[in-house]
Amino acid sequence: MANPKPHYFSLSFLLLLLLHFPTFSFAQTLFVFGDGLYDAGNKEFVSSNRVDASFPPYGMTVGEATGRWSDGRIVPDYLASFMGIPHIPPILNGTADFSHGANFAIADATVLGSPPETLTLSQQVIKFSDSKSKWSAQARSEAIYLFYIGSDDYLNFAKNNPNPSDDQKQAFVDRVITALEAELKVIYGSGGRKFALQNLPPLGCLPAVKQANGNVQECVRLPSQMADLHNKKLLQLLVELSRQLGGFQYSFYDFFSSIQHRVIKPKTYTFETGVAACCGTGSVNGTSCSTNNVCANPEDYLFFDGKHMTQEGNLQVGHLMWGSDPLVVGPNNLRELLFLPLNTTVMLADLQEAMAATRQMNIESLYDIKMMGSEMENQWLYQVGKAVSFLI
Repeated sequence: MANPKPHYFSLSFLLLLLLHFPTFSFAQTLFVFGDGLYDAGNKEFVSSNRVDASFPPYGMTVGEATGRWSDGRIVPDYLASFMGIPHIPPILNGTADFSHGANFAIADATVLGSPPETLTLSQQVIKFSDSKSKWSAQARSEAIYLFYIGSDDYLNFAKNNPNPSDDQKQAFVDRVITALEAELKVIYGSGGRKFALQNLPPLGCLPAVKQANGNVQECVRLPSQMADLHNKKLLQLLVELSRQLGGFQYSFYDFFSSIQHRVIKPKTYTFETGVAACCGTGSVNGTSCSTNNVCANPEDYLFFDGKHMTQEGNLQVGHLMWGSDPLVVGPNNLRELLFLPLNTTVMLADLQEAMAATRQMNIESLYDIKMMGSEMENQWLYQVGKAVSFLI
């Protein structure tokens, strides 16, 4: 387990910065990029087919289907609420109020390729560039730019390359990271300075992936390996960009570990199961979510369908991104990132690099469930009470 001491340094350093720079801003604008985990309804505007998220049982917890791939709210909804602004509307809804930002995320989005009836990350960023006149230069510079994307790239890679060499794995990850870097720089060129990135989960633990593999007792190795390689490269990229680009600031959330913990020890985090989905068919409800096969209590499940989380899962992730310590999100959590003055990058670069060094993950333990359980029992986060355990 990483040493928690850097958190104290981070908080003290932040206070010193705020004293040194007495004027700072509180962002009131949020831009969202990504795939179905962050999609607030864009998919229904581009698809010629039925979009399941626009119909029950999706939205069942909030009383209506809204195009979100969950039983209720998604992570960007909670982050917007914590920021004190309205939920961010999908950019393709032409009648929406975009005064506080826009959501460009859409189901089935990828970094690479050109899948049908969706928007790649590049296309999302082009859409942002075409729309940026909606917001002032100051709003764009103070805004938070939130990203989660890449899952479908690696799931498709694993499906099409069941036995890749190490060189093939790394080459594909490098392609994804290079493309991501290019898009981050485009947004930076449009005035963006504050970036929040949620890394990829152990993809082999998703109910849809396990069910397709035929062995639901174990997480599938290759997709999770690819996610781990991606996450390490992504963190390295952010540290490099913080040194290369003046004013570039970031928050990096370890979604991989959060999902890993909840799959193995769901009851510690208030869930009854982290294996099966609430809605669907098959051994772990991995496919075909409909009103005929949905659970009665989604809050008992980490996953709502085979690839997306329940509202309860999204709430926990939102809290972690917003206010957790560097064991989970660093070098700043989102709340800290909001208050960082825009001209502190040089002073923060060494801190960001030091914090990044604590965030390397060991994928091997993911496949030895017994070992993982033993190791987790020794960690302090499993000693906390159920009432507060979701904050880890």
